[in-house]
Amino acid sequence: MTTTKLKIGALELGQGLILAPMAGITDLSFRRIAKSFGVDLVVSEMVSSEGLVRNRASTKMLLQSNAEERPLAIQLFGSDPRVVAEAARIVEDEGADIIDLNMGCPVPKVVRQGAGAALLQHVATVASLVDSVRQAVSIPVTVKTRSGWSKSTINVLEVARVVEDAGADAITIHPRTARQGFSGSADWPLIAKVKQAVSISVIGNGDVTRPEDVGKMRKLTQCDGVMIGRGAMGNPWIFRQARQLAKGQPLSSPTLQERLDVVRRHLALYEESLHGRQSLSGVRSRLMWYSKRLRGSARLRASLSNCHHLEDMIKLCEEFFESLEKESSTCEER
Repeated sequence: MTTTKLKIGALELGQGLILAPMAGITDLSFRRIAKSFGVDLVVSEMVSSEGLVRNRASTKMLLQSNAEERPLAIQLFGSDPRVVAEAARIVEDEGADIIDLNMGCPVPKVVRQGAGAALLQHVATVASLVDSVRQAVSIPVTVKTRSGWSKSTINVLEVARVVEDAGADAITIHPRTARQGFSGSADWPLIAKVKQAVSISVIGNGDVTRPEDVGKMRKLTQCDGVMIGRGAMGNPWIFRQARQLAKGQPLSSPTLQERLDVVRRHLALYEESLHGRQSLSGVRSRLMWYSKRLRGSARLRASLSNCHHLEDMIKLCEEFFESLEKESSTCEER
């Protein structure tokens, strides 16, 4: 099976497998894990343009990067073209390879600022934002958006054309409306319509939860790349498996030992990125990701919820995977 090569500006991104930006999730540690499993491009958590321009330390922390995760896209959100353009300059100076503009986040605190999905109601501002950023930086500029604000105002084709005319190098479509959030199903055929409407690269996103979904989305939409978000949480090998399917190779599922090894590495990278600080809730959530859908995971999650010491959390997780490994070995002997 052959796959289209994704090109964004001067960057060639192989098969176009992309880790989606997810607030509180796609931090440096997770991006490095995803990269080790063959993702072609990683995208940061969304970063406040206002926070960057005001030099807020907590916002600048989100720009942490590492050479092994490159190429890296930094996603910005904001509604003032001048502020977003200034933030884009800061991001370029920090060494990012791509600027991605968030025009799809439906979270109320973002929408109230006139940013994220709220921009779908103001197409003129969309054009001004893209144009301002395009004039401010020399690296590729992309946009991530949704199908529209609501079912009655689906305008993604208009937005895509405006984005292209304003100088964007690619657009990612999550074909749900802002009002939908993550409910219902992603309207993949809408991605195909966008692909037919513009000449820039089109990336599909939404409901890609299995490696088989990557090929299905490509076939149905003819998109240039596929972005995976929630389907990669605790499941970074989805990228490896998607590559195997594209090459006609059998899928290699992670062993329990591999899962435990990845958990350990992820936590080590996470702690490293905190620079001596501790985030028990962050560690807890990441441990829970990797146990999802495994036998006995509900008990592990309950134990982790009541655990308030980092070392104890890690010990619980190790005991969980080791017990599954022991059970598996016993079954094989029988």
